Amino acid sequence: MTHQSVSKELADLFTNSVTSGNERIIRVSIINESLVPNGTLNVKGSWESDFEEVIKFLDEKIPCYILYRLDTKSSSLGDHEWVDKMLYASTRATLVKDLGDYRFVDSMYGNKIEDFTLEGYQKHKQHQQAEAPLTQREKELAEVRTAEANANSYSSSARKSHAAGVSFPLSDEAIDAIKSLGQSEKSNNIVQLSLDIANERIDLDSANKIEIDDLANSLPSDAPRFSFLAYDHDYKGKDFKSIIFIYTCPSSSKIKERMLYSSCRGSVISFCENEIGLTITKKMETNDPSDLTKSYILEELHPVSDAPVQAFSRPKPPGRSRASVKNN
Repeated sequence: MTHQSVSKELADLFTNSVTSGNERIIRVSIINESLVPNGTLNVKGSWESDFEEVIKFLDEKIPCYILYRLDTKSSSLGDHEWVDKMLYASTRATLVKDLGDYRFVDSMYGNKIEDFTLEGYQKHKQHQQAEAPLTQREKELAEVRTAEANANSYSSSARKSHAAGVSFPLSDEAIDAIKSLGQSEKSNNIVQLSLDIANERIDLDSANKIEIDDLANSLPSDAPRFSFLAYDHDYKGKDFKSIIFIYTCPSSSKIKERMLYSSCRGSVISFCENEIGLTITKKMETNDPSDLTKSYILEELHPVSDAPVQAFSRPKPPGRSRASVKNN
């Protein structure tokens, strides 16, 4: 499956928009498998009066996301709240997660321009309020927002990364471990990082040399982790040196941990790529560490779809010569 990612340009723009509060609308498009900004509008009036500008950014033949800034602010962070509206939803999880899912208080879907008028949004809100009791997923999101409201205001560190969301600094020990990852046959091939919430930093949890079959058992089953795995392997007669980022977040993790790890994920990746210079071959995530078997890792690194597809040999029609069949 093709994977889209948030571009640095979009991450920087959204971070600046959150800080300044100047932008009302940010249009996002997929260009060359990357989520990039494709038009903005500054705040003119109230969020209701500015809503009519949304349709000017829409084209029924060109899918896009619209990030719309409300006038209300988060109770914990003090930043404006945002709504995402989309004409497609396949990469919505990536977009919202990388920009900081705790900033978005609502999502609105549609495939027609008239769905995105102020009247359409008001109907959407009325429908939400009239719906049946919350689903399990909706309850989970409500718990996360409650945890956010009760949490302290987490400040961004002096050492900034390029991704939006909560940005904690990496400790020197964590940085050194990542830099030395897989440098030699004797060096550690897996580095695990954990959040020190009280001190607002990302610490080195462990650095070890393991066999790929022991990967699942090396990860905690009750708490999230950011892991970097250096996996040297042979595949179909070729040698590969892969660096894999793995975000594990077991279902039994604490709500606050799940919220903060999710918000820090993008900044950790961005810092390691842009500041440390780490080349990440594959980014993976799971809520069940037992999924991380050798066969699963190989399938992710070398998808079956990449293999050439053999043409189907049709039976030779009657009355045709061998030469004429070849020419068909």
